[in-house]
Amino acid sequence: MRKCRRTRSFKPVLFASLSVYSLLFFPSGVAHAATLTLKNGDKITGKVIQLTDDQIEFKSAVFGKVQVPFKKVVQLTSDDNTLIELKDGRTVTGKVTLDDQGHLLVDQGSLGQSTLLTRNDLEALNPPVVDNSVKYTGHFNVGGSYNRGNSRDDLLNINGEFVARTPQNRYTVGLELNEAKSDGVKTTSNSRLITQYDAFLTKKDYLFVNFQAEKDSIADLNLRTSLGGGYGRQFIDNDLTQFSGQAGLGYVNEDNIVAADRSFPTLTLGLKYDHKFFNKKVVFFNHSTLDTNLQDTKDMLFRNRLGLRVPVADHVNVSTQLNVDYDNEPVPGNKKTDSALIFSVGYGF
Repeated sequence: MRKCRRTRSFKPVLFASLSVYSLLFFPSGVAHAATLTLKNGDKITGKVIQLTDDQIEFKSAVFGKVQVPFKKVVQLTSDDNTLIELKDGRTVTGKVTLDDQGHLLVDQGSLGQSTLLTRNDLEALNPPVVDNSVKYTGHFNVGGSYNRGNSRDDLLNINGEFVARTPQNRYTVGLELNEAKSDGVKTTSNSRLITQYDAFLTKKDYLFVNFQAEKDSIADLNLRTSLGGGYGRQFIDNDLTQFSGQAGLGYVNEDNIVAADRSFPTLTLGLKYDHKFFNKKVVFFNHSTLDTNLQDTKDMLFRNRLGLRVPVADHVNVSTQLNVDYDNEPVPGNKKTDSALIFSVGYGF
């Protein structure tokens, strides 16, 4: 039986085709407008569209527009009119050459100036035009139940978040409310208000101040207030993914119903992750915070909010959310872990 030879590499043919297409689509003088060399040795010739959020978008004559993680690029040569943004805030227009040693040469051409930098100094290439208008996002969800018959149960849950954002500032307001009764006996009664202001020093680094107020009558808490501030970093910020982390110091004051009142300084850590799937319609989220009493480091409060928001109509969504609160030193008579699985419907924008 004749054997078919299928193991021969097609890369030489592919790159020969790439060269031919480059000459056809990029005439003499611009045939080598930009070249990428990847870690696996592949080279792509075309044009740099932009580099943002560590993703380089490249237009190839053969492959069209492609996105490549910048960490996979070992060498890069751009065309002469590339807009270059550096991490120190400076912007120049010229030609960028990145070698496999991590050296970055910025040649400003007609100005006769060249600057030698490193790969880590580069923030973006051809960044999008900055829009200084205020962008609003948020959601408001309501869930609950009303049972009469063999049992008499009432449940109400409200949660929402409103965010106003400009390139330099971000304002956030969040709300949680949970009420429940079983046979006329209150089993859950808590509410929480969260406000925060972020001032961006760079595209990713920001300073923040926040204020929180909370009530939980079942946990003997009449009112807990906290005021704090610190440093945060927006690791990912695009239409699909929002991922940030922050750390700061705060001061907490607790007014308890039965137990003695108290106040103490805290160390606060937080992570916030939101990702959109299926044409940016389904939202997965996971928000976590950890507060540690600096006077008694065994006194820790961990909160996690994890769930999905799925659209059912224009701006209308159904939501599934798991709330978990862990208090390492709860008020006597209360459990350390308090969890709730919530189903709700709401409005998002």
